[in-house]
Amino acid sequence: TLPGASGTCPERALERREEEANVVLTGTVEEILNVDPVQHTYSCKVRVWRYLKGKDVVAQESLLDGGNKVVIGGFGDPLICDNQVSTGDTRIFFVNPAPPYMWPAHKNELMLNSSLMRITLRNLEEVEFCVEDKPGIHFTPA
Repeated sequence: TLPGASGTCPERALERREEEANVVLTGTVEEILNVDPVQHTYSCKVRVWRYLKGKDVVAQESLLDGGNKVVIGGFGDPLICDNQVSTGDTRIFFVNPAPPYMWPAHKNELMLNSSLMRITLRNLEEVEFCVEDKPGIHFTPA
């Protein structure tokens, strides 16, 4: 099985995941890029639908195709539980700008910070509660 596909992967609380991510966005995977055959990691070009947090953190250089797409790296990272996508998948992404030690390979990319979330009304509400720091129903991963 794929790393993290076993269902036994420990996931941090949603509040913590949101706090540790400088950027939270919803988007659709348009293209898979930079597949590393050794590490089994890859990046994706993602059409951004909405920034839930941190739009101002995303550098102008990171925006593609008129500003509505970004490249997100870190898919396949064994330290992240749910980290696999296919073209056409729409998810909630918790990301941070790639740190300088990952340049030049990942310069101007955003990097996955924790597991992807499927887009459901409940998930969107949970993430928005965290971003707005309002007490909501506490989310426990299924």
